[in-house]
Amino acid sequence: MTIRPYDWRDLILLHRLRSRGMCLDTRLMFAHGAPALRRTPLSTLIPGGNVFTLVSRADNSGELSAAGQFLIRTNQLPARLVFISPREILSRPEGASLLEAMARMAGERGATALIAEIDERDPAFDSLHAAGFAIYSRQRILRLESIVEEKTIPDDGTWRLATDRDYIAIQGLYTNLVPALVQQVEPPPSHHERGFVYWSQGELLGFLDIERGPQGTWVQPYFHPAAELDENLLSGLLLSFSPSQRRPLFICVRSYQGGLSQSLKQLGFEVCSNQAVMVKRLAAPVRRQVRTKIPVLDGTQPEPSAPFANIVHHKSAPKHTHGL
Repeated sequence: MTIRPYDWRDLILLHRLRSRGMCLDTRLMFAHGAPALRRTPLSTLIPGGNVFTLVSRADNSGELSAAGQFLIRTNQLPARLVFISPREILSRPEGASLLEAMARMAGERGATALIAEIDERDPAFDSLHAAGFAIYSRQRILRLESIVEEKTIPDDGTWRLATDRDYIAIQGLYTNLVPALVQQVEPPPSHHERGFVYWSQGELLGFLDIERGPQGTWVQPYFHPAAELDENLLSGLLLSFSPSQRRPLFICVRSYQGGLSQSLKQLGFEVCSNQAVMVKRLAAPVRRQVRTKIPVLDGTQPEPSAPFANIVHHKSAPKHTHGL
């Protein structure tokens, strides 16, 4: 088995594998569609591209050839496992070797972790766990097939487009809401300007991180615990999108978002996937003592910063002697 970066010799192999694999980046899959390998020839021609593909070539008839792809988004150190094909490779030794090679390559490019999103009932879940991936969070994907014009949605100005003035508040909401363990591997939203914010009484209570693609619109919500997730607030969420759009709307609800799923179901959303967010740590800070020499003094007396005070000893008054 030979594992190496993709090049033009692998075009036929990738064409054969592209419909037999699995996408492990939920945002990419629902917004832009899978398989991701179909964009590989273009990604290699873009200078500074952030999509990396490895192929595993079988050396004998008992092995399977495979391909894997990971993504490092701009200004984000964690890498995301995007695509691996064929699906059955993960249950074989070749799959474990391919995962390890991708983790090593991602680490060499500065990534601190490799993230994969997968249904816990999928057979590949156990393979990822055996390869060193651990569950950091769980998420539920809800889908609304289309937003039709007949649906009545109150326009009360609850939501508005985010601006640069909202940036600090968005960062604060992320810090206070997302568990510290998840923050170690997932950075805060980096494209706040394409999202929507909800303010109430001078406090940011909601932010929607949005990505639009040809297959659908992806929404990652962040709601403060003080936000009342009533029908008016969530109906205003739908108003943020074109009422005539025919692409489905996907909302990713993390386990720390409480009862948001139930509220969305009342608006017509249906659960389409329950997933585990799995992470393989690639680097960890190591603290150790470092011995260093103390600079040698030049041996001169230090210059006083202030003059020494003159201390005057006063003679004590003469003692009086009394005659006997």
